[in-house]
Amino acid sequence: MRFLILQADVTESTSFFDSPWWKFTTTMAKAMLVAMWLALVFWTYKDAKRRITDPMMIGVAVATSLIFPYIGTLFYVILRPPEYLEDVLERDLEIRAREQELVGGANRCPACRTPVRDEFLVCPKCRRELKVACTNCSKPLDPSWKVCPYCANEVTGSKKAAKRVVGEEDELFA
Repeated sequence: MRFLILQADVTESTSFFDSPWWKFTTTMAKAMLVAMWLALVFWTYKDAKRRITDPMMIGVAVATSLIFPYIGTLFYVILRPPEYLEDVLERDLEIRAREQELVGGANRCPACRTPVRDEFLVCPKCRRELKVACTNCSKPLDPSWKVCPYCANEVTGSKKAAKRVVGEEDELFA
C-alpha cells in the first residue's frame, strides 16, 4: 500500500515530460541522430572516393553532406556517378583487349587461325600462302600489291613467284 501511495505522489507532482526517463530518451534520440548524421557524412566520403576522381568534387560532396544533415547525403545519392571507378577501368581494359584481339586477327592464318609473324610467307601449320616474296629484295609482300614498298620493284607474275616460294617453303617444312 505504501508503494502505491509513493507512486501516486510521483505521478501527481510531476508530468511525464519532466520525468528522467523522458529526458534520457530524448537525449539518446538526439545522440542517435547525430551519430547517424556523422555516419552518413563518412559514408558519403567513402562512396565519393570510389566514384569520383576529382578531389575537389569529393570535398564538395562531403561538405554538402556535413553542412546539410541528411539532405546533403540525399542530394549526393541522386547526383553521384552511376559506376565505381574500378568498374569503369575494368570496362576500358576489356574494350582495349577486344580491340587488340580484332587487330591481332591480321597476324593469324586465315585458314587455321594459327598465330603467324608478319614476315611469314606461308603458314607453318597448314602451308597456306600468306604473302609473296619480292623477286628483287625477297621481302614479304601482300599478294594484292603491285609494287614492293621496300625496293620499289614492280611485282609482276606474283603468282609464279609465290608458287616458287611456296615450293621452297614446302621443302623446308618437309
